Amino acid sequence: MTQQRKNKFTLALTLVLFAITAILMARNEDLVFQDKGRLIVKLDPDDPETAILYWRNDVDVPMARRFAEAYREYKDTTSRILIDLHSPGGALSEGEAVIRQINKMKRTHIVDTRVRNRRSCYSMCVPIFLQGEERYAAASARFMFHEPSVYDVYTGEKVDEPAFEKRMSSNQFFHRYFVNSEMDPDWRDKLAVEWRGKDYFVSGRQLMREGSNIVTVLE
Repeated sequence: MTQQRKNKFTLALTLVLFAITAILMARNEDLVFQDKGRLIVKLDPDDPETAILYWRNDVDVPMARRFAEAYREYKDTTSRILIDLHSPGGALSEGEAVIRQINKMKRTHIVDTRVRNRRSCYSMCVPIFLQGEERYAAASARFMFHEPSVYDVYTGEKVDEPAFEKRMSSNQFFHRYFVNSEMDPDWRDKLAVEWRGKDYFVSGRQLMREGSNIVTVLE
């Protein structure tokens, strides 16, 4: 094979690999941004001034966008928003985007949160629940706290972080969402010990009984 043919072959192979990479990236983007999350919004039959936002999915795209759409639709006809949660948690970045959207809602509306009977609020769902002015929970509602984990954006596999990086990200998460919250300081100190290296489960009844101030109204 002449050098000119070798160059042409190398160029063609490079273009093919580039095209394959572009297709895989586009497919991954489609998977990340597809509209899997369905938000159900209903007016409270006992109080038409309250819009209830029911979220029954992971904390992931497009949760923040769904909240923003609901707020735009109901902001002029309601004065209160109740966020009803049942979620296993999810992405920190999307959770932060949801919290920013809730803060926008608070400028014009009362915003409360709720986890009902036989429902759960795990991981990143808890910081969202903590955004409520009143935070309702059933006695049997389940809450779970654990240190944040890092996942590979392409494979979805958990990344084994060095110990110092994991400790740093855990402390940042704890300070951002729990220290800067309405959580009772003594209960927060207990949580700082209990959640290290494990999933820490508690019920709505237990949170209320222990004076955590995570749940403010037990239903």
